[in-house]
Amino acid sequence: MPKNRYPDDRFDAVPRDQGRVGAHRAENPRLRLGLVFLWAAVGAIVLFLVGVFAALVVTDRIDLFPATQSTAAVTPTPTVSPTIDTKSVVLILNAGPTDADTEVAQQEVLAAGWTADAVLTVSSDQKDFPTSTVYYVNPGDRGAALGLAKTLGLATVQQSDAYQQDAASKKMQLTVVIGEDFSSSE
Repeated sequence: MPKNRYPDDRFDAVPRDQGRVGAHRAENPRLRLGLVFLWAAVGAIVLFLVGVFAALVVTDRIDLFPATQSTAAVTPTPTVSPTIDTKSVVLILNAGPTDADTEVAQQEVLAAGWTADAVLTVSSDQKDFPTSTVYYVNPGDRGAALGLAKTLGLATVQQSDAYQQDAASKKMQLTVVIGEDFSSSE
């Protein structure tokens, strides 16, 4: 036994049959696994959504601060009235199933006032063009194209560089592509 013995206190009087000796701490509270899993899932979802949003912002798919739209008045495009311009060259391209449509279209154009040397006809290898169309090159030629379309009973007029004539000729060229619907438009 040690020489220095401390005086007895209230903890020395604990009976030994309880099985407890030394310092004791409170038990750990019951761990709720379902609640921990729920918070982990919520955290993972929030982090995923923040990552997706950040990726969309970085790749410019979402604009956080969109520019305000100006309230400038939109000017309406002027309506162009159909005019007959017999000074233009008319190219009739038959892309429909019937070869006789070329002759019919040529006669209608000549009857409207064009001269025979200003009306050219060509047959196409393609015979299944769906809609008869009048093509023009310059925006200022729209009125003349509408007049030619009205002469032939066509509804479709379109601006295109596909049928542009050579630069040496100073005359405007209108191109009529006869399609499968031309026979029924007479």
